[in-house]
Amino acid sequence: MLIKWLTIVNQKNILQATRLTIVNLQEREKIDMDTNKIMLQPSEWIIMEKLWEMNPKTLMQLYHELKVEPGWSKSTVTTLLGRMVDKGILYYEDGGKAKQYYPKVNRDDAAITETESLLERVYKGSVSMMMSTLIRNNNISEADMEELYQILGEALENDD
Repeated sequence: MLIKWLTIVNQKNILQATRLTIVNLQEREKIDMDTNKIMLQPSEWIIMEKLWEMNPKTLMQLYHELKVEPGWSKSTVTTLLGRMVDKGILYYEDGGKAKQYYPKVNRDDAAITETESLLERVYKGSVSMMMSTLIRNNNISEADMEELYQILGEALENDD
């Protein structure tokens, strides 16, 4: 992936850096917007998971996947897709009879944004406070703790 840093002017004429990731998709390029400031709503996560799993998908493909679980109507899926396109987290291409929907947001970027938001809102940015809470409430298995020790050990080695 090729990452370019661009400086753009937002509506208030304040300069800010926005990262654009260029991704080759079946011999054409699309631009994935940086999701550092985009927060996905729970319903958006559901649609994005479907598109991250496989894309592109049409409205009808998404509708058939979502009508049973979570039980959405076609109009609900249509409305959500339109809002997500307007929000800039999806885009579509005309694919003959139906629009082909693609994610504009990278899953890892969305996950990082959500994690940072949770950490800041609930734990005031403290990873140790979050981990302490999870451990005290028995939400971390012994296997998870061993994996965390390994991750922390590797991080310490890489810092040296």
